[in-house]
Amino acid sequence: MTVLTTSFGILAPLTIIALPFALFAWRMLAMWRSRDRPAWAAATTAGLDVGIVVVSLEILALTMMPMGEGSTLHLMPGSDILTEFSDDGSLWQIAGNLLLLAPLGLLVPLRVPALRSIPRITFFAFAVSVAIELIQYLLHAGRVTSTDDVLLNTLGAAAGATLTCGWVRRPEPVAIPAQARRQINGVRHPVRTGK
Repeated sequence: MTVLTTSFGILAPLTIIALPFALFAWRMLAMWRSRDRPAWAAATTAGLDVGIVVVSLEILALTMMPMGEGSTLHLMPGSDILTEFSDDGSLWQIAGNLLLLAPLGLLVPLRVPALRSIPRITFFAFAVSVAIELIQYLLHAGRVTSTDDVLLNTLGAAAGATLTCGWVRRPEPVAIPAQARRQINGVRHPVRTGK
C-alpha cells in the first residue's frame, strides 16, 4: 500500500484542484466553438480537448515528480515485471503502468483523425512512453527508467485504443463519376460544368 500512496498519492488532490478549472475551460471553449458549428459538436470537441490536456498534465505530474536522488536504468525486458510478481513486489506498479497512457489511447483517436488506427496509436504511445522514460532518466529524480514501463504503457494505450477505434466511423469514400466527354471536330474534350 505504501507503493500505491507514494506513486499515485498526488493524483487525487491534483484531480480535485484541476476539475473546476477543467469544467470552466470546457464551458468557455464550447461556447467559443459553438459560433460556427452545432452546440453538441462544440461541446464534444471541447470536452475531448480539455480531457486530453487534463490527462496529459496528470501523466506529467505522476511521472516527473521527484522520488529521491539519482536515476536507475533497467534495460532487460521482463526483469521489472518478474520482480513485481515476487513476494516483495507490488502488482500496483504493473497496473499503474498499464493504466498510465490508457486514457490517451481512449481520447486521442476520437480527436485526431490521423491516429484512428490501433497501430498508429500504439506507435504514438510507444513514442510518448520512451520520451517519458528518457526525461525521467535525464532529470535524475529518483525514478527507475525501464523498458518494462515502456512496454506496459504502450500495451495500456493500445488496449484503450481498441475500445475507441471501433466507435469512430470512418467517412465513406465519395464516388466521383467519370467526366462526361464530348467530341468536337473528332477530338474528345471534357464537358465543363458549373460557372
